[in-house]
Amino acid sequence: MSVVDTDVIDAIGLEKEAQRVFLSIIDALVWDAENVHLYTLQEKINTYLHFIESGELDKALPDGKGFDIAIELILKHMPSDPAITFFDKTTQILLDKGIIFVFGPNRDSGYVEQQS
Repeated sequence: MSVVDTDVIDAIGLEKEAQRVFLSIIDALVWDAENVHLYTLQEKINTYLHFIESGELDKALPDGKGFDIAIELILKHMPSDPAITFFDKTTQILLDKGIIFVFGPNRDSGYVEQQS
């Protein structure tokens, strides 16, 4: 799965010790001047939000019921300035709904731009 599959949840994980459910978005798209990437990402996040708010998450992962929920955006490319602005707004909107939003590179490989 990837960010372009806007109607699909890419990955779900559960950290029992931290009592947190992670819904991950895998994003390998390059940032573009027309912001098509941002619109695609917005659609994907809206799908995740619907999945959470509709109760589908609790049905799919009953062991995580009552846990904190985080949407984790795993990026291949370093975000553009408009993307950072979008992430800041998204963070606040989701926090108001009790959802944590985190983003960054793959922990093992980093951003493509940082690889040597």
